[in-house]
Amino acid sequence: MKRIVYISVCLALCLLATGCTRTRITSFHVDAAEAPEVEGVRGYLEPHSSTFRLSGSYIFSPKETMVVSGSYSNYSADSLMQPTREFTAKGIYELGGSDLNASFEWFQKTSFFIWGLGVGYDDGIYHHLKLGFNTRFFEAGVFMGTFHQYTTITVDGEECDVYPCSDRGNWKSIGGADTDFHAMLFMGLYATIIIEDFFLSYSVSSYSPPVETGEEGLTTPSIDTHYIMAGYRFHTHWEVSGGVAMTLVNPDYRHYAAKFGVGYIFK
Repeated sequence: MKRIVYISVCLALCLLATGCTRTRITSFHVDAAEAPEVEGVRGYLEPHSSTFRLSGSYIFSPKETMVVSGSYSNYSADSLMQPTREFTAKGIYELGGSDLNASFEWFQKTSFFIWGLGVGYDDGIYHHLKLGFNTRFFEAGVFMGTFHQYTTITVDGEECDVYPCSDRGNWKSIGGADTDFHAMLFMGLYATIIIEDFFLSYSVSSYSPPVETGEEGLTTPSIDTHYIMAGYRFHTHWEVSGGVAMTLVNPDYRHYAAKFGVGYIFK
């Protein structure tokens, strides 16, 4: 009885709407980038004080193509009367190349804990909020923000505008490339060992590219970038750093890049 009611409702909605258009994604291609790097103060900040940091960096690596897949659930594969089934879409992540990055961050410390805000550019604009603690020899924290990546996402799929969609001939090809700012959530954590003016820092940042067409979207593999950086602060305000960025996509892919940066701390 419930199944008959469900089918009747679906049919009624289709009749009321301008059409029963169904879409599904079959493949995609993303010009991806490393997840943005977010760090702590990378030095000791006195309690009940604040500071600003302006920094720039250069990252470079060879181009690499990664074969991935995205998944989603819908009713459009056979007909509205079929149970929900799982479908996958084959995709490509293309990583690598060289980029100049810049960021501006603000930190505020209580007696022990520290929080901060930041905005930067890394293949697009990103902004974030961070929360952690800061001591003379060690600091750590977590962060979350939005990454407005300027990139090209190509999606290929199929569309059916008749009912039912069970016949293969009812589906027609759709898709195309979209070069624009694509907003996505990113998050991660950081930790730094501080030895006087030297520091050794680690951070991991993660996001998933948005792949969608019409009302259909995919759950895509996350891009997780691990940054291991060593640096030195001199003349109180200036710091230089260098290290490696390792990007993981599933257990199957690792992409390495070199990164160098310079920063100025306002105190």
